[in-house]
Amino acid sequence: MYFAVALDGNHEPLLLAIGLGTLECEESWRWFMMRLKDCLGEDIEVDFISNLCDKIDFGVQSAYPDSYHGYCPKDIARKIRDSVGHNNTEVESLFWKSCNAYSVNDFYLCLERLQSACRKSPFFTLLRSPIYWLDDIPISKWTRAFFPKIRYNVKSIDVPEIFQIISTWRLSGGLTPYVESKVQKCVNKSYNWNARRLYGDTFEVDDNFSTTNVQLERRVCSCGKWQKSGIPCAHAIACLRTHTSESINRMVDYKFTNYVYRLAYGSELVNTIPSHVLWEIPNETVVLLPPSMQ
Repeated sequence: MYFAVALDGNHEPLLLAIGLGTLECEESWRWFMMRLKDCLGEDIEVDFISNLCDKIDFGVQSAYPDSYHGYCPKDIARKIRDSVGHNNTEVESLFWKSCNAYSVNDFYLCLERLQSACRKSPFFTLLRSPIYWLDDIPISKWTRAFFPKIRYNVKSIDVPEIFQIISTWRLSGGLTPYVESKVQKCVNKSYNWNARRLYGDTFEVDDNFSTTNVQLERRVCSCGKWQKSGIPCAHAIACLRTHTSESINRMVDYKFTNYVYRLAYGSELVNTIPSHVLWEIPNETVVLLPPSMQ
């Protein structure tokens, strides 16, 4: 089964296409990607995130040679667990810190710690690192710091979960559920941080590890998270909580509100699937094969 899912800025999935086939090969994925391109159109700009599969990479490059194709970090994390052992959480934790780093400098610091952890016991007797294969994957395919554009988080979703999410999801409050949880995590994280006003709307935040500058009016933080995600980072929330009367939710990008979400997906541009009693069943069964098998 082949499927394509879009993940919007609210971290909610939107099922785009499903394909069925008897054989997973490069030509099958190429056929599926070409049919997807026929549906989306020629002029649309689209990027892809998939698991570690060369066949998918071939299909993407065949249909969208100028698009970006990256790998889902969850898929890489599973392979790391298989390489170092499921009981070793340090290596996997350092991988996620490297993957989620917003700045190039932070990425290389985390990557160095990851490589050092792999050189410790019980790996020191090996001739090479247990995750040597990670060096063969371009860092732009799995790191946030080297992503060519704004990279949203990715989800690992199977088809049954997609239909369950779409059928049971409900909206509540001013922000979407995902963004509300992200904001609350930042509030909890910044509880013991100290924010000091430098001048005007510019603050300096001590997070017990480093010092960060925040400009509230421009919605910019030197850590890079606020301007890239549209959601106030923990440094910004430390300033908002202690030095201003601004509501934290009001500083979240407007596109993350339930109103905008309803407006986007409540229009006629989204084709809903009717009840199965209204489906048209053809009299003859038509089997559509990939081009190489016709």
